Amino acid sequence: MKPARLALRRLAGPLVRPAQCNSIRSFTTVRSRASPAAAVVIEPQHSDQPPFTIPGTIPVSHEPHTAAPKNVLGDAVSATRPRNNWTRDEIAEIYNHPLMDLVHQASLVHRRFHKPSEVQLCTLMNIKTGGCTEDCSYCAQATRYQKGTGLQAKKVESVESVLAAARAAKANGSTRFCMGAAWRDMRGRKNSLRNIAEMIRGVRELGMEACVTLGMIDGEQAKELKAAGLTAYNHNVDTSREFYPSVISTRTYDERLQTLGHVRDAGINVCSGGILGLGETSTDRVGLLHTVSTLPKHPESFPVNALVPIKGTPLGDRPPIDFTSMLRTIATARIIMPATIVRIAAGRKTMSEEKQALCFMAGANAIFTGEKMLTTECNGWDEDKVMFHRWGLEPMKSFDKSPPSQSS
Repeated sequence: MKPARLALRRLAGPLVRPAQCNSIRSFTTVRSRASPAAAVVIEPQHSDQPPFTIPGTIPVSHEPHTAAPKNVLGDAVSATRPRNNWTRDEIAEIYNHPLMDLVHQASLVHRRFHKPSEVQLCTLMNIKTGGCTEDCSYCAQATRYQKGTGLQAKKVESVESVLAAARAAKANGSTRFCMGAAWRDMRGRKNSLRNIAEMIRGVRELGMEACVTLGMIDGEQAKELKAAGLTAYNHNVDTSREFYPSVISTRTYDERLQTLGHVRDAGINVCSGGILGLGETSTDRVGLLHTVSTLPKHPESFPVNALVPIKGTPLGDRPPIDFTSMLRTIATARIIMPATIVRIAAGRKTMSEEKQALCFMAGANAIFTGEKMLTTECNGWDEDKVMFHRWGLEPMKSFDKSPPSQSS
């Protein structure tokens, strides 16, 4: 116990008055006086920070400065000319914008680049039905689905029968006549190509625009079609690059793009769009839009098809695409490809007039009209004339898309 008492006495002993040193006090105890070497000195500390927290201060972030977020939609709507360097993220931001405002913004772009009351009337004739070797899951003209669809292959139509159909289309107000043949490509079809060139010349002599879709073509074939006076060549990319293999396996995505390259190089207008309702997602629809809007030159026309399910094809039981997806695609296409003609193609037969009017407001300015659209039903000329009158629309003239009026 004695050592403990001694320790307590030492602790209870008086402290020596502290000495001042740069406002920092160093203390020595009784024991430290006896043993200077044992003295503990607290060195002065210098700091730029105050010794206490200032009430109400806001912590300062030292993260790198980031620029204000880009207004993708606003920049697109205010653009005065097309651009083809869109990113998928930019297109997705536009596509997913609140729908009512998206349609409004698209209508502003439409009025800047087009006369909003003008709609191009196109008639499509199947000049060679069925017998196609491709496996497009949506198409009744593929030979492999013939047993289920009941569609019988036919030979190529004669030049005179095609021109008779073109004259009827013109008499009913159509200004573009499109001819489709169910072929994979044009290899070994020199005679057919000559007949088609004659059809094109005949259509042009009627004062109509001429468009064909013949499958894949090479550069020389494209030049022959150009020499005949072809206005536009249709070759759809159908969907996104990623989803494409689940729909078609007999023709690659790059082969489609290669055909578009031959058409463009020959000086023919490119008509290329897609089909909605194949089972794709909104991301795939963005991918489709990205493909066509980043081509070296925007397509002259962009057809938007809604899948018409045909019994006997692999997609024969697909549910219809919801209208809002169709409307979003049309509105986004109008914004990112402002000078392109956006065409409501397959599936319009199932739309009410009010839905079609919304599409026109969102930037659509072309339709297919007539007796039939390849193997599916089409809105008739008389029906469309009534609709045009009711909504104040007018047919677009051949080769003469009117510029927007200054008041629009």
